[in-house]
Amino acid sequence: MVKRCPWATKSPELLVYHDTIWGRPQHDPQELFKALCLEIMQAGLTFSTVLKFEEGMDTVFHDFSPDYLAKCDESDVERFCNDKRIIRNHSKVEAIIQNAKIIQPDPQMLVTATWNPVNNVQLDHLLTESPKPENYKNFVKKFVKKFKQMGLKRVGPITVYSYLQAVGVVNDHLITCEFHEGLSGLNEKKSS
Repeated sequence: MVKRCPWATKSPELLVYHDTIWGRPQHDPQELFKALCLEIMQAGLTFSTVLKFEEGMDTVFHDFSPDYLAKCDESDVERFCNDKRIIRNHSKVEAIIQNAKIIQPDPQMLVTATWNPVNNVQLDHLLTESPKPENYKNFVKKFVKKFKQMGLKRVGPITVYSYLQAVGVVNDHLITCEFHEGLSGLNEKKSS
């Protein structure tokens, strides 16, 4: 039987996400933006809930395209929030549109803000249990500060740390998880 992080076994969606996306180093600006949007949508919800709406959000938000979303306005927010295929939270949808307007002119800025603070190398926290916010508070401050300086919305420490986990800036697979070592190997291949 495959050993995974305990949270991954709580739903089929989480299992697939854990095994194929979470913690894998991502440098594509489009994928980084989507990951940030999903984390913004998660605030106050379980991530399993977010994943259940992912396909609908991909459709409605044109695969979280900054080019598409940057052209949206308040009337689009209303239209989106009337669509049952997405998480219908006005402030979250407004934040995604605002963030797209910031990222769209230079998508590489999100890659830089995400990876430069760690010199483009994934950090491995060698966890034996899930991290608690007080354990990463200082680490995430520089990312939150940079994202807010860029003008991004709804980028508090928990959302940003979850984003950093999702896109592989940190490898927070537990050391007992079979996916932990595979990600550590990705770092070794990149640095050689």
